[in-house]
Amino acid sequence: MPLSQDEVDDLATKLYEAYDEKEPIAPLTDDVEFSTEDAYRIQFEVFDRLSAGGRDDVVGHKLGLVSEAKQEQLGIPEPIFGYVAHETVLENEPIPTEEMIAPRIEAEIGFVLDEDLTAPVSTMDVLTATRAVVPVVEILESRYQGWAIPSAQDVIADLTSAGKVVVGEQYRDVTDVDLKMESVAVSVNGDVEATGIGGDIMGNPARPVAWLADRLADVDDGLREGELVMSGGISAAIDIEPGDVYTVEFANLGSMEIRAE
Repeated sequence: MPLSQDEVDDLATKLYEAYDEKEPIAPLTDDVEFSTEDAYRIQFEVFDRLSAGGRDDVVGHKLGLVSEAKQEQLGIPEPIFGYVAHETVLENEPIPTEEMIAPRIEAEIGFVLDEDLTAPVSTMDVLTATRAVVPVVEILESRYQGWAIPSAQDVIADLTSAGKVVVGEQYRDVTDVDLKMESVAVSVNGDVEATGIGGDIMGNPARPVAWLADRLADVDDGLREGELVMSGGISAAIDIEPGDVYTVEFANLGSMEIRAE
């Protein structure tokens, strides 16, 4: 049975207060079970409270659980998605750890769209509609105590672990990059801590973007011209510590250096 609107509002309030006060809470499913559809209802309610313009004014969309292993671990047969708010994009500034609960860093490939994508969408449609691909660093965050994530529904409701986003300056034509073979290495204070390649993202990072375009039709939304779509983490997430310097080096998309304070 779907959650009532009052129940959705109550759960969204718990997450919003955890976000606002930087005080982590127990996973929502510790107290109540809810469906994937209800999880998105909660997420949308939280996002509308956090973002000045709500879902009508976003930088773009983000994907999560883009590997079969992660999907199986959390018991969901598909990726998950969320929104990227303007307020979360860092512009030439350090990672503000004092404003976050327990941030983690991972590397992603971003797609900047040159046209709207309307379902049904294929991987080739995504590549054709892409203005450029860019390096992206996501600063993940969890509003749950100790990053406890017992279910995909908890992650979805919690803004798909959205925190902060750093977009690189190197915009490349999609035809100039072998997305399947594009590699990345993430270093902490000069030591490589995580690596990955584009093919780890559902075989091709454009594939989850196509999935997202189709999935958004279920919630009366879509991918629009000018949006940034973050295709999901290539590298494993690394805990962030104040004072550390993180270097993200892609094979062809360029490199980024970010300091945490």
